[in-house]
Amino acid sequence: MVDPMEVLNSAVAARREAGAFLHRHVWWIAAAATFGAAGWAAVVGWWRRRAAAVLAGRAAFELLPASTFEASAAEVTWFAGQLASVPAASGAPPRRASASRVQITCEDNRVRYFLEGPGRAQSLLRMPGYQDVEVIATAARLRQPAVDRIRFEGAQPTGGVR
Repeated sequence: MVDPMEVLNSAVAARREAGAFLHRHVWWIAAAATFGAAGWAAVVGWWRRRAAAVLAGRAAFELLPASTFEASAAEVTWFAGQLASVPAASGAPPRRASASRVQITCEDNRVRYFLEGPGRAQSLLRMPGYQDVEVIATAARLRQPAVDRIRFEGAQPTGGVR
């Protein structure tokens, strides 16, 4: 049978040895932590710049249906699958830059249907998903709705909306 005092003394000795090792190598540990943090910060910065570059190169298309347009359930299902595969078709961009956007607007009693997605997936977005629908390339930045800012002179901003 093992003496409990020997086990306790060996545990205390192991703790002392570990403390002495850490004390002797504190500069190496600090340098490794510093280089690790710097490497992590560099990767995060690169990933953000990559996301900004992918977001700047987005492709936009307008879908113009004919007056006889009538979508079947199979076409809707196929088109939904096509939109779901846009992130895979765009390679491996950051998650916030790989999304596709569907925007439906109405201007002058005319419904406009826009698709927007990563530039690398533009061939997939350009494919017509429905019969009797024409796909037209548009500028991604030009079709953003212009909203005039409302400014109240003399009014101080509040802490937030409740």
